[in-house]
Amino acid sequence: MKDFENILNYYKEELKWNPPFAEVLSKYSPQGLEGYLTMRESIQNGHLPKKTRELIFTILDSLDDELSGAKSHAVAAVEAGLTMEELVEAFVIVTSVKGINVLCKTGVEAIKAAEKRVQEMNLTSKNQ
Repeated sequence: MKDFENILNYYKEELKWNPPFAEVLSKYSPQGLEGYLTMRESIQNGHLPKKTRELIFTILDSLDDELSGAKSHAVAAVEAGLTMEELVEAFVIVTSVKGINVLCKTGVEAIKAAEKRVQEMNLTSKNQ
């Protein structure tokens, strides 16, 4: 079984995110946390490209108004090569099916986080 610190480090390193559920599960249901991590690792080692996985997580978190997760996944998606146009197009698709609220509530903030990260990456690549 993986210890709590290793699990948190996984999230911090992979998504630069501290998931709010990890501490609670580690305290009261370590097996539940381990099971969740096993499922998450199977996704990480799956068939979809990382940018696609992260885009899907971004959209799903946005649908649930999970702002911190949506932003973290949007940033991870652009780091993996997703373009801003692809990210926004996904939100247009969601808007056509689920309505404008997803874009207004969480989507715009996730897009802004990704846009900021793209700008940082562009600055870094110019300085090298």
